[in-house]
Amino acid sequence: MIDHDELETKKQDHQFLNDRLRQRWGSKARRRSSDLKTFVSDRLNLQENPKIALMIAKNGENSIMFSDVVNKVNRRGKTKDLWMMITDGAVYLLEPHSGKLQHRTPLANISHISASQLPDNFFIIHVPSEQDRLFVSGRKTEVVTVLRIAYFDSQKQELNIALQNIIDYRVDRDQVRRVVFYQGEDGVYTKLFARRYK
Repeated sequence: MIDHDELETKKQDHQFLNDRLRQRWGSKARRRSSDLKTFVSDRLNLQENPKIALMIAKNGENSIMFSDVVNKVNRRGKTKDLWMMITDGAVYLLEPHSGKLQHRTPLANISHISASQLPDNFFIIHVPSEQDRLFVSGRKTEVVTVLRIAYFDSQKQELNIALQNIIDYRVDRDQVRRVVFYQGEDGVYTKLFARRYK
């Protein structure tokens, strides 16, 4: 049986996210298809997982605002599939299928998000007290928008997004990586460079 009230609520939530999205991506070049996407939020249906529900409840969180598979780029430039879950209080990285917690970052610890000015799938979450993390996701627009909404709701201030085509990010205390984005004939290309703090 279809719950029409629930469907209408979800439709309104998706429209709200889409409206917020259009206000917040100023100078970012975006794919034409991005404007046609609607947000589904908890794509992995983790809200129905008792283990996950207990995990977020233990941290005093009430809702899952987003979940999906993302690729995390490690310090060697290798990618690994992880589940990313954004709640009303934190960003979680979970092992696929098992749901085992790999890392939890409170929203309050995030300083900003970086992305290029080009239509690509990369974004970086900057966390000064830990390390920065580089991700790849076909739903980058949705991830960043939900992160900004969750951050504003919990911290009562905007989460800044830095748009630039050369981005430095910390992989540990002594080392940074530089990722460079450039437009080629066949699309957007990225290059990773190792750098060290002096």
